[in-house]
Amino acid sequence: MVRLTWDNKKDISLAINKSKNRYQNHFNVIDLGFPVGENTTKHNWENFLFWGDNLEVAYYLLTNFEEKLDLIYIDPPFFSGSNYSINISEGDNTYDSIVYFDYWNKDIDSYLQMLFDRISIFKRLLSKKGLIFIHLDWHASHYVKLLLDEIFGKNRFINEIVWYYYNKYSAGKKSLPRAHDNILVYSKSTEFTFNEQRIPRKKPTKQLKREMVNGVLKNVKDENGHVIYRTVTDKKLDDVWKIPCLQPASKEWTGFPNQKHHDLLERIIKMGSNKGDLVADFFCGSGTTLIVADKLNRRWIGCDESEYSIYLTRKRLYNYRKSETKNTFKNSRIKAYTHIDEKKEKILSSGFFDKDLKIKRK
Repeated sequence: MVRLTWDNKKDISLAINKSKNRYQNHFNVIDLGFPVGENTTKHNWENFLFWGDNLEVAYYLLTNFEEKLDLIYIDPPFFSGSNYSINISEGDNTYDSIVYFDYWNKDIDSYLQMLFDRISIFKRLLSKKGLIFIHLDWHASHYVKLLLDEIFGKNRFINEIVWYYYNKYSAGKKSLPRAHDNILVYSKSTEFTFNEQRIPRKKPTKQLKREMVNGVLKNVKDENGHVIYRTVTDKKLDDVWKIPCLQPASKEWTGFPNQKHHDLLERIIKMGSNKGDLVADFFCGSGTTLIVADKLNRRWIGCDESEYSIYLTRKRLYNYRKSETKNTFKNSRIKAYTHIDEKKEKILSSGFFDKDLKIKRK
């Protein structure tokens, strides 16, 4: 099998068992004031929101969640060579802050090691029926495909989904406009969850009616031997998904850089999981995966290192939980965790998560 190699490539499997114990008591519960009452769900489930390094969180979860996650979606840095900032307004004060770094000094080695370390552990957390979706673009998807073949095995590759966002501006003058991302899908085993999705056709279409006879697909005929047609209004979803980029006019818009469309996550979660399954996003950004999972009656675990990510995720979950009345897991508790250090203690003691911040993408 073809494998990628780079300077000082580390075998993460050698460190996993030792690190499980190291991070076992690493995280503390913090009160973010989620508006939930008594837990009335069948299995007394608690959702988890982690504020911290997702590598440490993944090690921490190995103790109780090995082979328990039914779907993992990650939207990591793309190796774009840029850092992403927001502008924050708090009363009369405005300031800028970087919310995530994607500048690697053109060092693909460190980028690949970052993903290799994390995805190797994510695989351990994935259940036998689980799928993992890795969201990338042209910068590094070709490298990461080989990385995933090594971690999961090339036979566990399921699909490469092309997300075609037809409404995004592209400034390229000496190349074709770039209008898609790549989402690589891998399974833990051959017994993975996959729910066929159907989408509406632009207009009704006539098709031959067919049925399976002794393992062979045959045209259905009437009593006179004429083939029978049927009118279809939908079709099976293929691997090119035409979904627009989120725009500032959308009610879902948060101002967080590279926020993904809720319809994209809804399609992924419906396809790769069932009600009650456990969904995880270790680069949760503005929290879209968690909101959609909650809406679709999935249990969830989310994680991000940025306090602004946790702020937005907490705010969106708070507002959603207050307005939603039909959600099976509405009364499931949400517990927030972090590893308390001096910086986080200062942020927490300032009442940061209760502030009324206005956030804009720079």
